[in-house]
Amino acid sequence: SLTISQRVTEGNTNEEVHMFSAHQGEVEGGLAVLTGEPSFYTIRAKHASRIALLNKQTFFSIMREMPTVVLHVANTVVRRLSPFVRQVDFALDWLFLESGRAVYRQGDESDSTFIVLSGRLRSVITHPNGKKELVAEYGKGDLVGIVEMVTQTPRSTTVMAVRDSELAKLPEGLFNVIKLRYPIVVT
Repeated sequence: SLTISQRVTEGNTNEEVHMFSAHQGEVEGGLAVLTGEPSFYTIRAKHASRIALLNKQTFFSIMREMPTVVLHVANTVVRRLSPFVRQVDFALDWLFLESGRAVYRQGDESDSTFIVLSGRLRSVITHPNGKKELVAEYGKGDLVGIVEMVTQTPRSTTVMAVRDSELAKLPEGLFNVIKLRYPIVVT
């Protein structure tokens, strides 16, 4: 069997925490292969083991021949998510914005924040004299509009997609639930 752990940094401590174990016939690392993101887990054999390693290219060719493999991998990933993470995923809105479209406009209500999953966004302020000024650019992993949401002030800028972009929209209510349950996340 395999032990799967994750490095956790909290305060001055940096330790490896056991997350779960995997047993004969189970697929591990599927999320990293499907998303193209690096894995945040360390996988170690508990004892002498025979393991099949598949690179991304091989895995995708298997998926082309047997598309149901994706369901098995997705089921394995979802099964290991905590109920809280599944609830968060359910409460997030997933958005696709074409280049040139606005995420929000200056003066809009600040009832959510956005996480850039892919693409590029640009934040521009329009001054009273009509002059526009570039304030910031955002890419993958960036939070957009969080300060205005937390301070409950109207949007101070217009944020536009510079490229086709995918975003996760985090509503204020969900943010408050996360803040109550895990205060360290938002400090």
